Amino acid sequence: MMRLDESTANLPDADVCIVGAGPAGFSAALALGEAGRTVLVLESGALSFSAAAQDLNDGDHEGEPYVGLFPSRHRQVGGTVNIWDVPVHGQTGARYVPLSERDLADWPVDWDELEPYYLEAQALCGLGPFEYGASFWATADRRPLDLTGTALTSGVYQFGLATRFTQELPRRLHELGVITLVPETTVVGLTTGGDRRHPTRVNAVGEDGRSFTIRPKAVILACGAVENARLLLLAGFGSESPWLGRGFMEHARDFSLSMTPDSPDLIAAASFYDLHESEDGHLIGGRLALTDEGLDSYRLPNASMTLYPRPRIDRSLPGRLLRSIRGSRAVGASRYGWSAKPADGSMFADFKVILNVEQRPHRANRIVLSDRTDRFGNRLPRLVLNWSQEEQAQFDRLRAIIGDSLRSARLGQLRGAEGRRPDLSAHHHAGTTRMAVSPENGVVDREGRLFQRENLYVAGASVFPTAGFANPTLTIVAMATRLARHIDQSLP
Repeated sequence: MMRLDESTANLPDADVCIVGAGPAGFSAALALGEAGRTVLVLESGALSFSAAAQDLNDGDHEGEPYVGLFPSRHRQVGGTVNIWDVPVHGQTGARYVPLSERDLADWPVDWDELEPYYLEAQALCGLGPFEYGASFWATADRRPLDLTGTALTSGVYQFGLATRFTQELPRRLHELGVITLVPETTVVGLTTGGDRRHPTRVNAVGEDGRSFTIRPKAVILACGAVENARLLLLAGFGSESPWLGRGFMEHARDFSLSMTPDSPDLIAAASFYDLHESEDGHLIGGRLALTDEGLDSYRLPNASMTLYPRPRIDRSLPGRLLRSIRGSRAVGASRYGWSAKPADGSMFADFKVILNVEQRPHRANRIVLSDRTDRFGNRLPRLVLNWSQEEQAQFDRLRAIIGDSLRSARLGQLRGAEGRRPDLSAHHHAGTTRMAVSPENGVVDREGRLFQRENLYVAGASVFPTAGFANPTLTIVAMATRLARHIDQSLP
């Protein structure tokens, strides 16, 4: 690692310049470094939290209620991994799951081509076998519920630690000796010529305020769906690509649902759906989902449900204590660990059901440039995000089908606020530089290369034509590794 504290002349020549030191940037850098390529990774954030770096996440939004562009992004070595919030054995982590073959139907990359990279991503993320079906992980003590004859099925999440990307991977990159990570260095523009073969140059500002230009053989933008689109819009590609910035997707979440079990025995029977350690030491947790047949029959977006038992409340308690207990029942990842409580379920009243739903790409949901500017004089991003009536109708139908299936399986009664709109603030930005087979339908080709430039590539969830229902990190890592291998084979 180096800092630009003496002279920009100290920067090494590099085969590839990567903008962004999150999972996408690190995964691509590792694959290129292992192939012997020299790599320069520029990151606007520091090793630790930097208020000055976070200020660059400013932006505007309009449309659906949303947490905003400032809190939903993070600039630091490791990227948004630094703000993951799933507790995993006393540390922070995330739930991993791949896209399904059905999810990839609109992609120019099919399952058979992506699967080998998923296998590599599993290892890179510190996960277990590439198995996400419930039956593989079932044991005599923990097994999925019987959902025969319903539109529901069971699967699993695998759990991984944030330190994989904030500590272990940066150390591996450093040990390769051909990768230079430069923190606190902000890319402020891309210089491109009129010809598609004209090499792209990267204009950046170091921590000391000095400007410099990188002239690599290839450039990879790996700084998130908002910033990837913004840098390309600032460079003028919006006039050349009809999809640039468009097709923004988030993951919709519903926190309004609960399920009253038909039998108190269900609490113990559902222990498979809690975070637990498998027999070979891997961390998993079960989930409920609609079958592919159910999704297709009812024309529904992909979705997944997580179960959290909620403790009983003694309503004779004093008001202040009662309110405190109710507050502790608020839904969050901390609800994991409930299966370690008494097996008879006597301390639980019902299940809180968290529903995670895919948002399909729509051209109207997009990143554009704001009239406001950052401290470098560049226009900030503005997010336009809406949830259509059609999406709400599908969402309501999804909840109704889940309720019918739970009743059919004699598991319980689903309750919720009918007609309630979902929360779109999952911090899973995707789709603004979508991958396609032609420039009329996307921004990058099936390899991740910008249609208008020979040496400019994009990595991360911004290239996703569809985004499934959950944390996209596993697919981000797989696709970034695939992109790096392509670049290595393409460069002289």
